[in-house]
Amino acid sequence: MLLSMLKFVQGFLQVTLTGSSPERFLNLCIRRNILIWNLCPNKEAGGFDFCISLKGFRASKELLKKTHTTVKIRKKCGLPFFLHRYRARKLFAIGILLCVLLLWNCSKYVWKIEVNGTSELSQDMILSWLEQKDNGFGTKKNRIDCAAIEADLRSDFDVIAWTSVKLEGTKLTVDIQENLPEDEVQKLPEEGAWDLVASEDATIASIYTRQGTPRVEKGSVVSKGSILISGRLDIMDDNGEVANYRYVVSDGDVMGTVMRTYESSFPRAYQKKVYTGAESTSYMLQLGSIRIPLGKEKAGYSACETTVTDRQLELLPDLYLPVHLYVTNRKAYVYQSATYTKTEAEALAKEGWDAFLEKFAQKGIPIIVKNVKIETDETNCVIRGSIQAEVPIGKYAPTERIVLPEKTVSDEISE
Repeated sequence: MLLSMLKFVQGFLQVTLTGSSPERFLNLCIRRNILIWNLCPNKEAGGFDFCISLKGFRASKELLKKTHTTVKIRKKCGLPFFLHRYRARKLFAIGILLCVLLLWNCSKYVWKIEVNGTSELSQDMILSWLEQKDNGFGTKKNRIDCAAIEADLRSDFDVIAWTSVKLEGTKLTVDIQENLPEDEVQKLPEEGAWDLVASEDATIASIYTRQGTPRVEKGSVVSKGSILISGRLDIMDDNGEVANYRYVVSDGDVMGTVMRTYESSFPRAYQKKVYTGAESTSYMLQLGSIRIPLGKEKAGYSACETTVTDRQLELLPDLYLPVHLYVTNRKAYVYQSATYTKTEAEALAKEGWDAFLEKFAQKGIPIIVKNVKIETDETNCVIRGSIQAEVPIGKYAPTERIVLPEKTVSDEISE
Protein backbone atom coordinates (compact mmCIF):
# COMPACT_ATOMS: atom_id res chain seq x y z
CA MET A 1 0.00 0.00 0.00
CA LEU A 2 2.79 2.46 0.93
CA LEU A 3 4.73 1.61 -2.24
CA SER A 4 1.65 2.23 -4.39
CA MET A 5 1.12 5.62 -2.76
CA LEU A 6 4.78 6.52 -3.35
CA LYS A 7 4.46 5.60 -7.05
CA PHE A 8 1.32 7.74 -7.33
CA VAL A 9 2.97 10.77 -5.70
CA GLN A 10 6.08 10.55 -7.93
CA GLY A 11 4.05 9.83 -11.08
CA PHE A 12 4.50 7.00 -13.57
CA LEU A 13 3.77 6.02 -17.19
CA GLN A 14 2.08 3.03 -18.77
CA VAL A 15 4.08 2.36 -21.98
CA THR A 16 4.48 -0.13 -24.83
CA LEU A 17 8.04 -1.09 -25.82
CA THR A 18 8.79 -2.15 -29.42
CA GLY A 19 11.94 -2.52 -31.53
CA SER A 20 14.59 -4.97 -32.63
CA SER A 21 15.87 -5.98 -29.18
CA PRO A 22 13.40 -5.11 -26.41
CA GLU A 23 14.86 -7.86 -24.17
CA ARG A 24 18.24 -6.12 -24.22
CA PHE A 25 16.59 -2.86 -23.18
CA LEU A 26 14.94 -4.58 -20.21
CA ASN A 27 18.24 -6.15 -19.14
CA LEU A 28 20.00 -2.80 -19.25
CA CYS A 29 17.24 -1.25 -17.16
CA ILE A 30 17.75 -3.93 -14.51
CA ARG A 31 21.53 -3.29 -14.49
CA ARG A 32 20.99 0.46 -13.96
CA ASN A 33 18.32 -0.09 -11.27
CA ILE A 34 15.53 1.46 -13.32
CA LEU A 35 12.29 0.24 -11.78
CA ILE A 36 9.83 -1.51 -14.12
CA TRP A 37 6.65 -3.27 -12.98
CA ASN A 38 3.52 -4.92 -14.39
CA LEU A 39 5.61 -6.29 -17.28
CA CYS A 40 3.68 -8.40 -19.79
CA PRO A 41 4.16 -9.31 -23.48
CA ASN A 42 2.19 -7.46 -26.18
CA LYS A 43 1.73 -9.91 -29.05
CA GLU A 44 0.00 -7.39 -31.32
CA ALA A 45 2.81 -4.82 -31.09
CA GLY A 46 5.54 -7.46 -30.90
CA GLY A 47 6.98 -6.03 -27.70
CA PHE A 48 6.13 -5.50 -24.02
CA ASP A 49 3.75 -3.44 -21.90
CA PHE A 50 4.94 -2.17 -18.53
CA CYS A 51 4.87 0.70 -16.06
CA ILE A 52 7.86 2.95 -15.42
CA SER A 53 8.41 5.95 -13.13
CA LEU A 54 9.00 9.44 -14.55
CA LYS A 55 12.56 9.41 -13.24
CA GLY A 56 13.18 6.00 -14.79
CA PHE A 57 11.64 7.07 -18.11
CA ARG A 58 14.01 10.03 -18.38
CA ALA A 59 17.00 7.82 -17.51
CA SER A 60 16.03 5.23 -20.14
CA LYS A 61 16.21 7.56 -23.18
CA GLU A 62 19.88 6.75 -23.72
CA LEU A 63 19.12 3.03 -23.51
CA LEU A 64 16.38 3.35 -26.16
CA LYS A 65 18.87 4.76 -28.66
CA LYS A 66 21.45 2.14 -27.73
CA THR A 67 19.06 -0.81 -28.22
CA HIS A 68 17.18 0.68 -31.23
CA THR A 69 13.85 0.46 -29.42
CA THR A 70 10.98 2.88 -28.96
CA VAL A 71 8.30 3.38 -26.33
CA LYS A 72 4.77 4.59 -26.84
CA ILE A 73 3.10 6.23 -23.87
CA ARG A 74 -0.35 4.75 -23.37
CA LYS A 75 -1.34 6.54 -20.14
CA LYS A 76 0.08 9.12 -17.74
CA CYS A 77 -0.69 8.39 -14.10
CA GLY A 78 0.04 9.98 -10.75
CA LEU A 79 -0.11 13.23 -8.84
CA PRO A 80 2.19 15.36 -11.10
CA PHE A 81 -0.02 14.76 -14.14
CA PHE A 82 -3.18 15.31 -12.10
CA LEU A 83 -1.94 18.69 -10.84
CA HIS A 84 -0.77 19.69 -14.32
CA ARG A 85 -4.15 18.80 -15.80
CA TYR A 86 -6.02 21.04 -13.37
CA ARG A 87 -3.38 23.75 -12.94
CA ALA A 88 -5.76 26.45 -14.20
CA ARG A 89 -8.51 25.53 -11.71
CA LYS A 90 -7.30 27.30 -8.60
CA LEU A 91 -10.45 26.75 -6.57
CA PHE A 92 -10.27 23.03 -7.28
CA ALA A 93 -6.63 22.94 -6.15
CA ILE A 94 -7.51 24.87 -3.00
CA GLY A 95 -10.34 22.40 -2.32
CA ILE A 96 -7.94 19.48 -2.70
CA LEU A 97 -5.49 21.12 -0.29
CA LEU A 98 -8.23 21.78 2.27
CA CYS A 99 -9.42 18.19 1.94
CA VAL A 100 -5.90 16.89 2.59
CA LEU A 101 -5.56 19.16 5.64
CA LEU A 102 -8.93 17.99 6.94
CA LEU A 103 -7.97 14.33 6.55
CA TRP A 104 -4.65 14.98 8.26
CA ASN A 105 -6.42 16.66 11.18
CA CYS A 106 -9.00 13.84 11.46
CA SER A 107 -6.20 11.27 11.57
CA LYS A 108 -5.15 12.67 14.97
CA TYR A 109 -8.34 11.47 16.69
CA VAL A 110 -9.94 8.15 17.63
CA TRP A 111 -12.99 7.46 15.46
CA LYS A 112 -13.56 3.74 16.01
CA ILE A 113 -13.50 1.65 19.20
CA GLU A 114 -13.65 -2.15 19.01
CA VAL A 115 -14.31 -4.20 22.15
CA ASN A 116 -13.62 -7.97 22.06
CA GLY A 117 -14.04 -10.79 24.59
CA THR A 118 -16.92 -9.43 26.67
CA SER A 119 -19.46 -11.85 28.11
CA GLU A 120 -20.69 -10.74 31.52
CA LEU A 121 -19.80 -7.16 30.65
CA SER A 122 -21.46 -5.59 27.62
CA GLN A 123 -19.76 -3.52 24.93
CA ASP A 124 -21.99 -0.57 25.82
CA MET A 125 -20.72 -0.71 29.42
CA ILE A 126 -17.10 -0.56 28.26
CA LEU A 127 -17.82 2.26 25.78
CA SER A 128 -19.66 4.27 28.47
CA TRP A 129 -16.75 3.71 30.86
CA LEU A 130 -14.30 4.98 28.23
CA GLU A 131 -16.45 8.09 27.74
CA GLN A 132 -16.39 8.77 31.48
CA LYS A 133 -12.60 8.46 31.44
CA ASP A 134 -12.39 10.91 28.48
CA ASN A 135 -11.11 8.15 26.20
CA GLY A 136 -14.16 7.78 23.98
CA PHE A 137 -14.91 8.66 20.37
CA GLY A 138 -13.23 11.85 19.15
CA THR A 139 -10.42 11.76 21.74
CA LYS A 140 -7.04 13.00 20.58
CA LYS A 141 -4.64 10.10 20.09
CA ASN A 142 -1.84 11.81 22.01
CA ARG A 143 -4.09 11.78 25.10
CA ILE A 144 -4.63 8.02 24.92
CA ASP A 145 -2.51 6.07 27.42
CA CYS A 146 -3.08 2.40 26.64
CA ALA A 147 -1.22 1.13 29.71
CA ALA A 148 -3.25 3.41 32.00
CA ILE A 149 -6.53 2.28 30.42
CA GLU A 150 -5.56 -1.38 30.97
CA ALA A 151 -4.75 -0.74 34.64
CA ASP A 152 -7.98 1.23 35.21
CA LEU A 153 -10.08 -1.48 33.57
CA ARG A 154 -8.67 -4.16 35.87
CA SER A 155 -9.12 -1.86 38.87
CA ASP A 156 -12.72 -0.80 38.15
CA PHE A 157 -14.05 -4.17 36.96
CA ASP A 158 -13.33 -7.14 39.23
CA VAL A 159 -14.62 -9.54 36.57
CA ILE A 160 -11.73 -8.61 34.22
CA ALA A 161 -8.75 -10.93 34.59
CA TRP A 162 -6.68 -9.64 31.65
CA THR A 163 -6.97 -6.84 29.12
CA SER A 164 -5.01 -5.41 26.21
CA VAL A 165 -5.55 -1.96 24.67
CA LYS A 166 -4.05 -1.12 21.27
CA LEU A 167 -4.16 2.10 19.24
CA GLU A 168 -3.64 1.62 15.50
CA GLY A 169 -4.42 4.42 13.07
CA THR A 170 -7.68 5.97 14.30
CA LYS A 171 -8.90 2.69 15.80
CA LEU A 172 -8.76 1.78 19.50
CA THR A 173 -9.01 -1.96 20.16
CA VAL A 174 -9.87 -3.26 23.64
CA ASP A 175 -9.41 -7.02 24.18
CA ILE A 176 -10.79 -8.41 27.45
CA GLN A 177 -10.54 -11.76 29.23
CA GLU A 178 -13.10 -12.17 32.01
CA ASN A 179 -12.78 -14.19 35.20
CA LEU A 180 -14.83 -17.33 35.71
CA PRO A 181 -17.89 -16.84 37.92
CA GLU A 182 -17.17 -16.88 41.66
CA ASP A 183 -18.81 -20.29 42.18
CA GLU A 184 -16.43 -21.85 39.65
CA VAL A 185 -13.24 -20.48 41.16
CA GLN A 186 -11.68 -21.75 44.36
CA LYS A 187 -9.10 -19.25 45.62
CA LEU A 188 -6.34 -20.80 47.69
CA PRO A 189 -6.23 -19.15 51.14
CA GLU A 190 -2.87 -17.57 51.87
CA GLU A 191 -2.50 -18.82 55.47
CA GLY A 192 -4.28 -20.54 58.34
CA ALA A 193 -5.77 -24.02 58.70
CA TRP A 194 -8.18 -25.01 55.94
CA ASP A 195 -9.78 -28.27 54.82
CA LEU A 196 -10.87 -29.01 51.29
CA VAL A 197 -14.46 -30.27 51.60
CA ALA A 198 -17.05 -31.55 49.13
CA SER A 199 -19.25 -28.85 47.64
CA GLU A 200 -21.96 -31.42 46.78
CA ASP A 201 -22.80 -35.12 46.89
CA ALA A 202 -20.56 -37.04 44.52
CA THR A 203 -18.47 -40.11 43.82
CA ILE A 204 -14.73 -39.40 43.81
CA ALA A 205 -13.39 -39.78 40.28
CA SER A 206 -9.82 -38.67 41.02
CA ILE A 207 -7.86 -36.99 43.81
CA TYR A 208 -4.43 -35.38 43.69
CA THR A 209 -3.01 -33.94 46.93
CA ARG A 210 -0.32 -31.26 46.96
CA GLN A 211 -0.57 -30.36 50.63
CA GLY A 212 -2.58 -31.79 53.50
CA THR A 213 -3.87 -35.24 54.44
CA PRO A 214 -6.19 -36.99 51.95
CA ARG A 215 -9.28 -38.45 53.63
CA VAL A 216 -10.92 -40.12 50.62
CA GLU A 217 -9.81 -42.19 47.67
CA LYS A 218 -11.00 -42.84 44.15
CA GLY A 219 -14.44 -44.47 44.17
CA SER A 220 -15.47 -43.10 47.59
CA VAL A 221 -19.02 -41.79 47.89
CA VAL A 222 -19.07 -38.44 49.69
CA SER A 223 -21.81 -36.09 50.81
CA LYS A 224 -21.81 -32.33 50.82
CA GLY A 225 -19.43 -31.01 53.49
CA SER A 226 -17.34 -34.20 53.79
CA ILE A 227 -13.63 -33.58 54.28
CA LEU A 228 -11.68 -34.48 51.14
CA ILE A 229 -8.22 -33.20 52.09
CA SER A 230 -7.59 -32.27 55.71
CA GLY A 231 -5.48 -29.29 56.70
CA ARG A 232 -4.31 -31.12 59.83
CA LEU A 233 -1.06 -33.11 59.62
CA ASP A 234 -0.30 -35.73 62.27
CA ILE A 235 3.14 -35.60 63.90
CA MET A 236 3.99 -39.07 65.23
CA ASP A 237 6.33 -40.01 68.08
CA ASP A 238 8.69 -42.99 68.29
CA ASN A 239 5.84 -45.23 69.45
CA GLY A 240 3.74 -44.44 66.39
CA GLU A 241 1.29 -42.33 68.37
CA VAL A 242 0.17 -38.79 67.59
CA ALA A 243 2.43 -36.43 69.50
CA ASN A 244 1.23 -33.17 67.95
CA TYR A 245 -0.51 -31.63 64.99
CA ARG A 246 0.62 -29.18 62.32
CA TYR A 247 -1.98 -27.13 60.49
CA VAL A 248 -1.69 -26.06 56.87
CA VAL A 249 -3.81 -24.85 53.98
CA SER A 250 -4.83 -28.03 52.18
CA ASP A 251 -4.25 -27.97 48.44
CA GLY A 252 -5.16 -30.44 45.73
CA ASP A 253 -7.42 -31.30 42.80
CA VAL A 254 -10.49 -33.42 43.50
CA MET A 255 -12.84 -34.43 40.71
CA GLY A 256 -16.21 -35.95 41.49
CA THR A 257 -18.82 -37.70 39.38
CA VAL A 258 -22.12 -35.88 39.84
CA MET A 259 -25.60 -36.03 38.38
CA ARG A 260 -27.13 -33.08 36.50
CA THR A 261 -30.74 -33.07 35.33
CA TYR A 262 -32.49 -31.10 32.61
CA GLU A 263 -36.20 -30.60 32.02
CA SER A 264 -38.10 -28.30 29.68
CA SER A 265 -41.57 -28.13 28.18
CA PHE A 266 -43.45 -25.89 25.76
CA PRO A 267 -46.86 -25.90 24.04
CA ARG A 268 -47.08 -27.10 20.45
CA ALA A 269 -49.41 -24.22 19.52
CA TYR A 270 -47.59 -20.94 18.81
CA GLN A 271 -47.78 -17.70 16.87
CA LYS A 272 -45.82 -18.01 13.63
CA LYS A 273 -44.14 -14.99 12.05
CA VAL A 274 -45.11 -14.76 8.36
CA TYR A 275 -43.45 -12.16 6.14
CA THR A 276 -45.86 -10.25 3.89
CA GLY A 277 -43.24 -9.41 1.28
CA ALA A 278 -43.44 -5.66 1.96
CA GLU A 279 -39.96 -4.31 2.48
CA SER A 280 -38.31 -0.88 2.64
CA THR A 281 -34.79 0.48 2.95
CA SER A 282 -33.77 3.90 4.23
CA TYR A 283 -30.40 5.60 4.49
CA MET A 284 -28.89 8.01 7.00
CA LEU A 285 -25.54 9.80 6.57
CA GLN A 286 -23.74 10.86 9.74
CA LEU A 287 -20.90 13.40 9.62
CA GLY A 288 -19.51 13.67 13.12
CA SER A 289 -22.59 14.35 15.25
CA ILE A 290 -24.71 15.62 12.33
CA ARG A 291 -27.22 13.18 10.84
CA ILE A 292 -28.59 13.73 7.36
CA PRO A 293 -31.51 11.56 6.07
CA LEU A 294 -31.00 10.50 2.46
CA GLY A 295 -34.35 10.39 0.71
CA LYS A 296 -37.80 10.18 2.20
CA GLU A 297 -38.56 7.41 4.64
CA LYS A 298 -41.59 5.28 3.79
CA ALA A 299 -44.50 4.88 6.17
CA GLY A 300 -43.88 2.33 8.90
CA TYR A 301 -45.48 -1.09 9.18
CA SER A 302 -47.67 -2.27 12.03
CA ALA A 303 -45.11 -5.04 12.71
CA CYS A 304 -41.72 -5.30 11.06
CA GLU A 305 -38.26 -6.77 11.50
CA THR A 306 -35.66 -3.99 11.49
CA THR A 307 -31.98 -4.41 10.66
CA VAL A 308 -29.55 -1.49 10.90
CA THR A 309 -26.12 -1.74 9.24
CA ASP A 310 -23.37 0.74 10.13
CA ARG A 311 -20.84 1.32 7.36
CA GLN A 312 -18.01 3.55 8.53
CA LEU A 313 -15.64 5.17 6.05
CA GLU A 314 -12.21 3.49 6.12
CA LEU A 315 -9.61 5.13 3.85
CA LEU A 316 -6.79 2.72 4.73
CA PRO A 317 -6.58 -0.28 7.08
CA ASP A 318 -7.38 1.00 10.62
CA LEU A 319 -7.69 4.59 9.32
CA TYR A 320 -11.35 5.40 10.00
CA LEU A 321 -13.10 8.75 9.62
CA PRO A 322 -16.18 10.06 11.49
CA VAL A 323 -18.38 9.37 8.48
CA HIS A 324 -21.08 6.71 8.83
CA LEU A 325 -23.72 5.44 6.45
CA TYR A 326 -26.60 3.76 8.29
CA VAL A 327 -28.68 1.42 6.15
CA THR A 328 -32.01 0.50 7.77
CA ASN A 329 -33.91 -2.42 6.28
CA ARG A 330 -37.48 -3.21 7.37
CA LYS A 331 -39.43 -6.37 6.55
CA ALA A 332 -43.14 -6.42 7.38
CA TYR A 333 -44.72 -9.51 8.92
CA VAL A 334 -47.91 -10.72 10.57
CA TYR A 335 -48.53 -13.41 13.17
CA GLN A 336 -50.56 -16.50 12.31
CA SER A 337 -51.62 -19.32 14.61
CA ALA A 338 -49.70 -22.53 13.91
CA THR A 339 -48.84 -25.86 15.51
CA TYR A 340 -45.47 -27.56 15.60
CA THR A 341 -45.40 -30.95 13.95
CA LYS A 342 -44.02 -33.76 16.08
CA THR A 343 -40.73 -33.61 14.19
CA GLU A 344 -40.48 -29.82 14.58
CA ALA A 345 -41.32 -29.97 18.30
CA GLU A 346 -38.71 -32.66 18.96
CA ALA A 347 -36.09 -30.72 16.99
CA LEU A 348 -36.86 -27.57 19.00
CA ALA A 349 -36.65 -29.50 22.27
CA LYS A 350 -33.33 -31.01 21.22
CA GLU A 351 -31.92 -27.52 20.60
CA GLY A 352 -32.44 -26.72 24.29
CA TRP A 353 -30.82 -30.01 25.30
CA ASP A 354 -27.83 -29.33 23.03
CA ALA A 355 -27.44 -25.85 24.55
CA PHE A 356 -27.46 -27.45 28.02
CA LEU A 357 -24.65 -29.83 26.98
CA GLU A 358 -22.71 -27.02 25.29
CA LYS A 359 -22.32 -25.20 28.61
CA PHE A 360 -20.38 -28.18 29.97
CA ALA A 361 -18.29 -28.43 26.79
CA GLN A 362 -17.32 -24.73 27.00
CA LYS A 363 -16.06 -25.26 30.55
CA GLY A 364 -14.09 -28.36 29.51
CA ILE A 365 -16.16 -30.66 31.75
CA PRO A 366 -16.22 -34.26 30.45
CA ILE A 367 -19.65 -35.94 30.27
CA ILE A 368 -19.52 -39.65 31.10
CA VAL A 369 -23.15 -40.72 30.65
CA LYS A 370 -26.12 -38.87 29.21
CA ASN A 371 -29.77 -39.88 28.89
CA VAL A 372 -32.61 -37.94 27.32
CA LYS A 373 -36.27 -38.63 26.64
CA ILE A 374 -38.74 -36.51 24.64
CA GLU A 375 -42.49 -36.95 25.15
CA THR A 376 -44.89 -35.28 22.73
CA ASP A 377 -48.69 -35.29 23.04
CA GLU A 378 -51.40 -33.32 21.27
CA THR A 379 -50.74 -30.07 23.18
CA ASN A 380 -47.27 -30.13 24.73
CA CYS A 381 -43.72 -31.32 24.23
CA VAL A 382 -41.68 -32.29 27.28
CA ILE A 383 -37.99 -33.19 27.35
CA ARG A 384 -36.25 -34.72 30.36
CA GLY A 385 -32.60 -35.58 30.51
CA SER A 386 -29.76 -36.34 32.89
CA ILE A 387 -26.01 -36.57 32.65
CA GLN A 388 -23.14 -37.84 34.74
CA ALA A 389 -20.16 -35.48 34.58
CA GLU A 390 -16.81 -35.08 36.26
CA VAL A 391 -16.57 -31.67 37.95
CA PRO A 392 -14.30 -30.08 40.57
CA ILE A 393 -16.06 -30.51 43.91
CA GLY A 394 -13.61 -28.99 46.40
CA LYS A 395 -14.22 -25.85 48.44
CA TYR A 396 -12.50 -24.51 51.54
CA ALA A 397 -13.69 -24.74 55.14
CA PRO A 398 -11.80 -24.01 58.41
CA THR A 399 -9.98 -26.97 59.91
CA GLU A 400 -11.13 -28.10 63.34
CA ARG A 401 -8.22 -27.67 65.74
CA ILE A 402 -7.61 -30.44 68.30
CA VAL A 403 -5.80 -29.81 71.57
CA LEU A 404 -3.89 -32.85 72.83
CA PRO A 405 -4.03 -33.50 76.60
CA GLU A 406 -0.81 -32.76 78.41
CA LYS A 407 1.10 -35.82 79.61
CA THR A 408 1.55 -36.28 83.38
CA VAL A 409 4.72 -37.54 85.12
CA SER A 410 3.09 -40.91 85.84
CA ASP A 411 2.26 -41.26 82.15
CA GLU A 412 5.88 -40.61 81.24
CA ILE A 413 7.13 -43.16 83.85
CA SER A 414 4.71 -45.83 82.63
CA GLU A 415 5.98 -45.30 79.14
